[in-house]
Amino acid sequence: MNLEEIKSKLSREREELISLLEISHQERMESIKDYASTPDELADKYETKQEMHLEEEALNERIKKIEKALEKIKNGTYGLCEKCGKKIEDVRLKIDPAVEICRKCSI
Repeated sequence: MNLEEIKSKLSREREELISLLEISHQERMESIKDYASTPDELADKYETKQEMHLEEEALNERIKKIEKALEKIKNGTYGLCEKCGKKIEDVRLKIDPAVEICRKCSI
């Protein structure tokens, strides 16, 4: 894959994740409006809210990672390991274009 293809793939994933994040946020806001009348309902509501919060955190972390990779493409440092500075293996970049470290440094 060339840099334009990678940039396009990362940008598409970012937009999809932002959409999912917006949907999750709307669902969480709607769930807050629901009144829980029993302790079990309240516990279920709390658990659901916590799960949704964790999902949103994961989406936000992935978006940040993608934005960091897009910035690296922009400044010419894409594909270099953040730990050792060597080139990240093409196979790793193909699997996850936002990967930040080479295989050797990930062990």
